[in-house]
Amino acid sequence: MELPIIDTPVFPRWVWIEEITYSHIPIATIITAFMILAPIYEYIGYRKKDLRYDRLSKGLIWFSMILFSPGAALGTGIPIFLIGTYPEFWSRWSNLFFWPLVLQFGFFLGEVFFLFFFYYLAWDAWMTRRKRLHIFMGVVAALFGVLVQLVWDALGSYMLTPGGVPLPGVEEPIGWSAAAFFNPSFPFLFFHRFVGNISYTMLLVGGIFALRHISRRNSEENRAYFGWAADLTFTVGLISFFLMPIIGWFYALVIQAEAPIAFSAIMGGHTAPHFTVKMALVLFFVFFGGAYLCIRHKSKAFSIFLTVAVLSLAWVVFIHPPLDWLGANAAVWRGVCMTVLIAAVAVFWILRGGKADTKRWAWIKLAVGLAAGFAFAMGGFVRERSKSPDTVYGEIIKPEATQMEKDRYLVYETCVRCHNQDYPSPKDFARYEKKDWPQKVAQELRRPGAPPISDAQAERIVRFLQEQYP
Repeated sequence: MELPIIDTPVFPRWVWIEEITYSHIPIATIITAFMILAPIYEYIGYRKKDLRYDRLSKGLIWFSMILFSPGAALGTGIPIFLIGTYPEFWSRWSNLFFWPLVLQFGFFLGEVFFLFFFYYLAWDAWMTRRKRLHIFMGVVAALFGVLVQLVWDALGSYMLTPGGVPLPGVEEPIGWSAAAFFNPSFPFLFFHRFVGNISYTMLLVGGIFALRHISRRNSEENRAYFGWAADLTFTVGLISFFLMPIIGWFYALVIQAEAPIAFSAIMGGHTAPHFTVKMALVLFFVFFGGAYLCIRHKSKAFSIFLTVAVLSLAWVVFIHPPLDWLGANAAVWRGVCMTVLIAAVAVFWILRGGKADTKRWAWIKLAVGLAAGFAFAMGGFVRERSKSPDTVYGEIIKPEATQMEKDRYLVYETCVRCHNQDYPSPKDFARYEKKDWPQKVAQELRRPGAPPISDAQAERIVRFLQEQYP
């Protein structure tokens, strides 16, 4: 059944849906991270009898309440645009996940109800006599928020790793599929985003608080509070980050096994430049964030912890498939990465004991927070772009897919994986001295063990290679 596709004004349909989606996701992740951390900070303040924690947690929830309206409005716009501009995808995808979508709507209602009525509005009334009950209500609201994220991460991860569960037809209402919901990459995407939300939001908040700290318009009491809050949130943000490379490595292994064409795109294909930008942003905020914390926390124990955390990234460098940054030599790539990590640690120890209470460091902390936020957004962009031209990997192609994108997918599927299954990189084609593509493709067709390729597919492969690697 062919469903009508509604044309969008001014911009193509993919621009509209990406703008709405990438406007909604940061808002949703900030709200979720704040809801998780607010009752934790409040409980710490309750145990320590330190009202600064209570002020911090209330400020996080106050800002979450402000973000709820635009976040919900943008979230409503996503399915509206999908129904009109990607009707086949929406019909088949929502058929497969109808009951999880209904369930997340119930989770969202529970999140709003407990957050607004029993946590935010009850804050002052339960400040003294019912503090434990108030914290519990915050935990319940946060739990509903996490469950909303869990459902969407399950549905989103299916789009990259369907796990052999096909999309049903438009006229096949399934309701839900446990195998599709609990697909291979679901737990890794969920925990990666869970930790990432906390990391980038706290780094960003720490940078904003740092600017408030140096503002001359604040009273001495407020300046002291913002300085304390900036140090706390920034430290939490950077320390929590070091869990992400470990989770990300396992996530990459799943993508390599379940979505090898997408893995090829990330390792050296059309998504590799964006992934490189993401890694550069990560190196930036780890280096400058770590340098600040070594200055601010002068204890040797903290510097040793940060040293171990940074050098532990070497484990990921050596076991992760090499990224094609410096040519084909994996040893060179790993050597450069190790040099950068060792140099970063050396700088941390050299700067240890310096002065951190300066305007320059406040702006650096804000830059670190922004870099972390952009790295988070770039990660989602890389994940979605890697499966192009598919909307759901191996199941459905997006309506606006160009012939070049379809030919590129064919090359990844037949040529790249066949030549290098462990570390597939489309850039290998650029290194050939002689690029007589018709002859080379003809030779490959005659090679024992070569995948079956029709004459029409061979023509498409030759055309793509001639255009992209002349």
